[in-house]
Amino acid sequence: MRRPFPGHLAIVPIVPVAAVLAFLALSARAAAYEQPPVEPGFELLFDGKDIARHFTVKGDPASWKVSGGVILSTPGGDRIASKERYGDFVLRLEWRVSPGGNSGVFIRVPSPEDGAPWVTGFEAQISNEQPPRDLAHCTGSLYGVEAVSPRPDESPGVWHRYEIRCLGKRITVSVDGVQCVDADSEKNAEMQKRPLEGHVGLQDSHAGPGSTIEYRNVRIQRLGPDGTIQGFTPLSRDSKGWRTIRTGHGTGGRWVLEDGAWVGEQDPPGSGNGGVNATEALYGDFELVLEAKPDWGCDSGVFLRSTSEGRCYQVLVDYYQGGNVGGIYGEGTGGFNHRSYSFTAEKGIAPAALRSDVLPCPFDPSEWGKRWKHDGYNEVCARVRSDPPVIEVWLDGAYLTRFEDREKRIPEKGRLGLQVHGGKGWPAGAKVRYRGIQVRELAR
Repeated sequence: MRRPFPGHLAIVPIVPVAAVLAFLALSARAAAYEQPPVEPGFELLFDGKDIARHFTVKGDPASWKVSGGVILSTPGGDRIASKERYGDFVLRLEWRVSPGGNSGVFIRVPSPEDGAPWVTGFEAQISNEQPPRDLAHCTGSLYGVEAVSPRPDESPGVWHRYEIRCLGKRITVSVDGVQCVDADSEKNAEMQKRPLEGHVGLQDSHAGPGSTIEYRNVRIQRLGPDGTIQGFTPLSRDSKGWRTIRTGHGTGGRWVLEDGAWVGEQDPPGSGNGGVNATEALYGDFELVLEAKPDWGCDSGVFLRSTSEGRCYQVLVDYYQGGNVGGIYGEGTGGFNHRSYSFTAEKGIAPAALRSDVLPCPFDPSEWGKRWKHDGYNEVCARVRSDPPVIEVWLDGAYLTRFEDREKRIPEKGRLGLQVHGGKGWPAGAKVRYRGIQVRELAR
């Protein structure tokens, strides 16, 4: 591991008793789904208890039940329609369908009373029917409007993730982290007939007797017309408000803003001279959303409440063997290393030794390839509150880290920063990229 830097000590204690207790607690929770905290910018549409708070049932209410924090539908329920209308948004949810199942997620439906919402609005299809449906009517497709490419996994009996993004005339659909639809009404005549705003909804189990569809972790993020999350301030559209600061890693590193992304490397490449690109503004309690794309071998991170000397709480972006993305490191503030997994030499992950103060990894290591794009951008979100702070981190929508400090180490307000690690461990020519940086300050 390269993380320890002169003057810093990484401490990762192993507590056998705590490990056993954490395992038992995780096993106990497996019986019922426990709604994780919602990631920054999103609002829950289902809290694991009450369907009626945000939805209206359009069919037989007896076909809709809540069991173990999950919505369970059987045939006859038609759909549940949102009470509010949404135009530009990101909708995330998880679903599980029975063998031979048929269901879907409705978006931009003009009225909850529409008898054919897949025609008046759009339906992101869910299907496990046999024989398999064609590419314009299978799971992930905009039903009858836009075919999938590639075809996603449609396995029954397992939980799948949907992300549906609507921004103006463009709609994208991702299943289990893989984008399978990118539709634009400029190129699709059928889309031009459909509205740009409407209700969202969840369809019942639309197959035969005994079939089921389940939904959980349903949440939505409202977007402005430019794609910025409502209530957030974009920070990476230009270089205003940013400057490099000299830290123990070097004089600042080389940072260039390219197509809305901050691209960082050592200056000159391979020299060992790194540093931090930091905001002029100071932030105390806030939410942060960004996308990161590090080359393999990069040792980077996002500085939270950083001093002008680089002392901070750091969200790790350590993309190398032994590294981690999404954990918390004490940069010049004690050297603590709070993480649930580490990277293997094959770019997979291995769980860290269980600790009572560290959340278990929210997904199986075998699913890492569905959570992380090795050659693409990946969403990292953080929420910082209080002093001493409580810091939470999400990776691609998964609740990954909760760190609660017990002492005050640095001022309660500080800069946001992007790091290029100093030293010879950074591969010559390797770069790290950050884009879509948005922040929302929170009232205490």
